[in-house]
Amino acid sequence: MAFSSVDNMIYKALESSPFDFGFYHPYVVDFALVVPIMAIFLHFVSLLMQSDENTSKAFMKVANLMFFMGIAFIVVAYITGVAEGPDVRNAVSIEGRGIYDAHQSLGIYIIIVYLLLMFMKIVSLIVKKEPVRYLFGTFFFFALLMLIYQDFIGVSLVYDYGAGVVCAK
Repeated sequence: MAFSSVDNMIYKALESSPFDFGFYHPYVVDFALVVPIMAIFLHFVSLLMQSDENTSKAFMKVANLMFFMGIAFIVVAYITGVAEGPDVRNAVSIEGRGIYDAHQSLGIYIIIVYLLLMFMKIVSLIVKKEPVRYLFGTFFFFALLMLIYQDFIGVSLVYDYGAGVVCAK
């Protein structure tokens, strides 16, 4: 699968950089997965603790902070994945390339979904209505399932097809 125009533009910008951003992809994706999981956990805890309003607000503030940090990690994981992409795709087998293409396509969709979620979160912070918080939590849960599936595909690429593994001779 060829790069999209956005991927191609990011790749060209990173290719001329003196740093190897693709090297950091395995490290960033761990945070891109764990931080949103903690954010949704704290979001649901704040919804369950509505009887104590101060505690609920504290949990919601931390959940919001972790949500926005998670989006930042997801964007950085996408950028580092684009930087690492062509070398990894050429190194895996034919079967692995199909899985890599699915991993790459799902990464683009995840970026779009999480940017829409960020917009929805900003609207929910402005409106401050409970149904909007519940709706956001539901969409965030399904977006997190997409993120977990993306991680499953990435783990399969590394452990089953050797993507990103360097062998010394």
